[in-house]
Amino acid sequence: MDNLKLVKRFNSLTEKINNNDNAAIIHFDFNSFSDAEKTLFRKVNEIENEFQETGNEDILLKNADLMLKPSEILVKRTTELYCHVLPTVLGYFENRELVDFFFKLHFYNFETDLAECLENVSTWTDKDKEEFLIDLKKSGTQLFRIPRGFDKNY
Repeated sequence: MDNLKLVKRFNSLTEKINNNDNAAIIHFDFNSFSDAEKTLFRKVNEIENEFQETGNEDILLKNADLMLKPSEILVKRTTELYCHVLPTVLGYFENRELVDFFFKLHFYNFETDLAECLENVSTWTDKDKEEFLIDLKKSGTQLFRIPRGFDKNY
């Protein structure tokens, strides 16, 4: 491919990316899932359809664990995709095994920190939440790195 064609193709792709609606939803292709996962998704759809037809909530309660599995699978897939793509996009090709280890170490620590933070926020009163949001809107979002060793005493 000559340089002119390559530049045109690159510009075309750039334009498509720039015109992409930020509110668009990213989809997983159903065919990308394993046969077992597809079977699970179909079973959950059957349960949901049965509930919609009968209105019997016992169907949902009896299958509660099963009903949560598709969400678990999607979260797992999304996490795997993110943990694979981001180091690649950042250009870390050498020592990929080391990069993957440290990326996942920090990513999973982030998930744990976020879960703890949201657990703490859930204990706030409605007034505390409202005041925090008002302050956030007034001063704007200021993001900074939380120092190591940050705990409840700070």
